[in-house]
This record gives sequence, structure tokens and C-alpha cells, in this order.
Amino acid sequence: MYHKFELDELIEFTKTLKVLYVEDNKDVRDSILALLENFFVSIETAVDGKDGYEKFQESSFDLIFSDIRMPRMTGIEMIRLIRQEDDTIPIIVTTAHQETELLMDCIEIGVSGYLLKPINLKQLTKVIKQNCEKIYYKKQNELYEASLEKLVQERTKELEEAKEVLQKLVSIDPLTGLYNRRYFNEISKTLFNLSKRNNQPLSVLMIDIDRFKFINDSFGHMAGDKVLIHIAKEIMYSLRNSDVAVRFGGEEFLIILPGTPLQGATQIARKIKENIEREEIPVYDAQNNFIKLTVSIGIAECECKSDQGIDDLVHKSDEALYQAKRSGRDTIRCYNVNNCEM
Repeated sequence: MYHKFELDELIEFTKTLKVLYVEDNKDVRDSILALLENFFVSIETAVDGKDGYEKFQESSFDLIFSDIRMPRMTGIEMIRLIRQEDDTIPIIVTTAHQETELLMDCIEIGVSGYLLKPINLKQLTKVIKQNCEKIYYKKQNELYEASLEKLVQERTKELEEAKEVLQKLVSIDPLTGLYNRRYFNEISKTLFNLSKRNNQPLSVLMIDIDRFKFINDSFGHMAGDKVLIHIAKEIMYSLRNSDVAVRFGGEEFLIILPGTPLQGATQIARKIKENIEREEIPVYDAQNNFIKLTVSIGIAECECKSDQGIDDLVHKSDEALYQAKRSGRDTIRCYNVNNCEM
């Protein structure tokens, strides 16, 4: 899913990009350049396709705008040359002509957008927004890929370092301080694929607070928030630096345990459960009540030969959690294992 920009966020992001604009007509170039300057700070211009291609070879650009009909070298000819060297950079053509042959040429060479002159700000904003969302996502992927290479080369140590880098790029649940579902979607597939590639164990814990609705109904949502914060702290206290803890839903938490088989995951789950049950949370209501907490935990280990993706592993941990709930709560269950707690 691409990042969806609001207009002010779009303008902030486009200021970081470098743009090449190719147009032979000076009046048109000045007119469209004034529109582009509403979005971009770094814009380099070229007077025809030959000039544009030379500047492309000399420098690195994030986005290219180009006219089609120009002397010395047309926009189509320039784009064909660029595509031989870079088939991913977004290229938007600008033209006053609507011939079918030109449109077919643009499709063939893989242009990313088509602006018909005279260009207005609304039309330009739409095509910039569409392409900048893709550029943003591509840049994020490049950052992740660089981090993942470290994970492969230096294993656990690099996993910790990469996670510190990734923490700057991803979203955190504001209440608990744990990672949120968005981060889980971004990192979980990577960890799953690394586990399968290196034939290393990987386990998932799914944790649910028992009778959380009763806590909210009896003591109020502020007390419920306090419980969530307390649970998150106990989870983080029980984990290693390489583990990833996520607030998965309202009162559900998910933990990814790289390099951890089922037995090790069970030990971690037991530690979390015991730490949570050991504490009493003051409510500070009229009766000065304390809340005594229990949790149910479902555990699943990756089966490299059969599991197709992280969703399979999450589903299994959720099934195990369901079994824990059905057996009376306040317990741990492992997927397809009779005696998980031992």
C-alpha cells in the first residue's frame, strides 16, 4: 500500500527531491517552471532532449518532466536512452499534441504520467502526488533493503542495529510505546523470509488481556489505558533486544521471536505471564481498588516447509490463543501441542 499524502505533507516531501525539466520553448519552460517551483526546490532545466540526456548522465534525479517535440533530440528519443540505464525513475511527458501514435510511444517507453498543455496547477498537483507517493515508497524500500543486508551478514548483532535504524522510520503506538500494526506489516515479512532462507527458528506469541472489557466497564477507560501501559512494560521487560513487540489490537499484543524455537518461546511466554500476575495496579478510585491481571497466550513456531508467509504463523498463534481462552483463560497454549506449559 502506497503512502497517501495530504497536500502540505506532499509539498514538504517534494522539497527533498531533485527534478530534471526538459523543454525547448523558453516561454513555455518559464511558465511550467513557475508551477513546478510550487513543489520542488531543486530543479535543473534542459533546452532539448540531447541536453536533457547529458544532464541525466551527469547527475542523479528523482523525477523527470519532458516535452516531446524538440530539436536535436526529441523527448521520446531521450526517454528511450534514459530507460536503457534506469527503468524505474518516474518520467512525466508534457505536450500540446494528442496524436494516438505519440500516446502509444509514451506507453511503450514506460512514461509515468502525461500532461496536456496548457498545464494548470490542479492537473500538475494530481500527477505529482501520484508519482511522489511511489517515490516515497521506493525510498523507504531502499532503506529497508540496506538494513536487511546487514541482518543477513551479521545476524543477531546486525538485527539489533537494523531495528534501531528502522525504529526511526516506523510508527509507534502512542499509548504503550510498542510498535503498532503498521510496523508489524513492514518488518514481519522480512523476519519470516530471513528465517526461512537461513533455516532458523521463528516463533510468535499472541497475548490477550483476560476480561479487559470488564476492567473498562468497572473502572473506566483511564484505568484500562493504565492496564495496557503496564502490560506493555512487562512485555518489554521480558524480551531480548532482537525481539519485536507489537500492540496488535485493542487489548491484544503480538511478539515476534527471531531465532527462537517453540520451547524457548514457551519459556518467554511463561516469564511474561508470571511477571504480569505478580503485580497489582492501583486504580485510585473512591475505594482505592487494585486490579489483578491475568493474560492468555497463544504460541506458534514457523514450519519452514509448510508455512507460506507470516500470516500463516499469526493465524496459528491466534488459534492457540483461542484454545487458551476456551480452556478458561489465564493460561498458555501452543499450536498443535497438547501440553504447552509443561
